[in-house]
Amino acid sequence: MTRRDAALLIALGAIWGAVFPLASVVLQELSAPIVVVARTGLSALLLVPLALRGGALVRELRRHPAALLIASVLQMTVPVVLLTVGQQHVNGGLAGILLGTQPVWATVLTAVMDRRLGSGAAIGVTLGLTGTVLLFWQDLGGGSAPAHGVLLVAAAGGYAAGAVYIQRVLPDVPPITVAATALGLSCLLLAPTLALVPSRLPSPAAAGWLIVLSTVATGGALLLFYLLIGRIGAVRANLAAYLAPAFAVLYDVPLGHLPSASALAGLALILIGSVMAARTPVHQGEPCPSI
Repeated sequence: MTRRDAALLIALGAIWGAVFPLASVVLQELSAPIVVVARTGLSALLLVPLALRGGALVRELRRHPAALLIASVLQMTVPVVLLTVGQQHVNGGLAGILLGTQPVWATVLTAVMDRRLGSGAAIGVTLGLTGTVLLFWQDLGGGSAPAHGVLLVAAAGGYAAGAVYIQRVLPDVPPITVAATALGLSCLLLAPTLALVPSRLPSPAAAGWLIVLSTVATGGALLLFYLLIGRIGAVRANLAAYLAPAFAVLYDVPLGHLPSASALAGLALILIGSVMAARTPVHQGEPCPSI
């Protein structure tokens, strides 16, 4: 890996980590339906034109209409709603840590389906779950935070279920096609929820941060991810996902959320456990990342 590739990898982790504090800031003024529709819609505007090149998007939609719909709901629609609603009462740093459990849940799902779990993966799952329990016990102990923390863990499980489904059912479909389809369909499926919230113009600051969240931290990050796949391969490119929770914690400090010792311990356990859990056959190939 060249220095440039390493810098791009770190930059991707930093951008992905920014998703959580950005969402926390935007949700202070805007409702969850507005945020999820804007994120998926604006990101789709970036990715769909690229997926349309060469007719790949139309071809794959004709070949796998039902499978792509299921993948979209599993990998994008449900998790992005759970993530956004959950972040209304959980700070960005803790949200990033809890979302970092995705490889753990993917390993659990694979073990259930294949009825086998290697010793290394079992240790990784145990460490990841221990870190999650530590966060709930020490950092999400009061008010409505535990319930919203459960939503964030469920979002991580949804992303994991979508990744496992895509790798098993749609292994020959280009990842950018899957991502563009998931974003576009999710925007269409979630758009009716806008009728449930009062229509009002956001402040310029909230609108600006929402655009950054949707275009740079979501759609732009996915484009950088696919660029890195072409340069250094899927396995190395996916390392950025392990950097994101640490960056989320760092970004939360200026917002007044200093990480506690238990949060840092939970982060370490989840990252170590995720790396160990990810060393299983299900994670080979080109993943479709969560956002």
